[in-house]
Amino acid sequence: MPFYINIELSHFCIAFGVMLLVGFVMSLQSANLYSLHVVVRKFSMIDLEFPASSQELISFIKGIFLLPGDLSKKSLKALKSQLYLDFIYMPALYGSIFMFCMKVSQKMTSFGHPLFAILAWLQCIAWLCDIIENIYLLNKLRPQAGESKTIPYPAYLGLEITKWGIALTATVCSIAAMSYFWLVGRYSLQSIDYILIIAAEIIVIFIARKLTTKTEKENLENFNRPDTLKNSDFIN
Repeated sequence: MPFYINIELSHFCIAFGVMLLVGFVMSLQSANLYSLHVVVRKFSMIDLEFPASSQELISFIKGIFLLPGDLSKKSLKALKSQLYLDFIYMPALYGSIFMFCMKVSQKMTSFGHPLFAILAWLQCIAWLCDIIENIYLLNKLRPQAGESKTIPYPAYLGLEITKWGIALTATVCSIAAMSYFWLVGRYSLQSIDYILIIAAEIIVIFIARKLTTKTEKENLENFNRPDTLKNSDFIN
């Protein structure tokens, strides 16, 4: 496999569009993520990826099963769906970053040429960390979730730091490099068409998110009503 790969912007636009679309579907699922911590509270994947402690991660998961029956099933289904969808989101996300870095590498000379190619290939490590994380979380989705013996909390946190560190470093550096090329006029007129396509994809997803946003405050107030949280409605 060649270390340097020639990337077409059309391929990047496709991967970026898939990433936005799957990410949008996942955001719809995340609106249904609730857990019981004294009261019903909403949580996100970031809460599971960077819990304050191993016990907090377990509390989030156990809290799902302590919710009233229908809400518990809805929240558990949403979390599982999001984790499974993430397996589709991953190649689109890390593939987009990979192609972006490779495209920057093509425009670079000297030190920057191999540097951005390395940043591109490092996305394979980030992808692997993400896969391990998802499998880890899927295996913990049970009422009696406990601390893992195979992957202790420090190792799990290390996976998250590695994944986010690699992806964010590559993205920020690539955006900075591309911005520099635009400022100094080192771009082709053809690339403007692809930038407009990317902008259109972002706008469409942004509008879709606005149209599907629910009033989370009203939902939480409804869930936390005394008549909603009756002991007889909880899953033991």
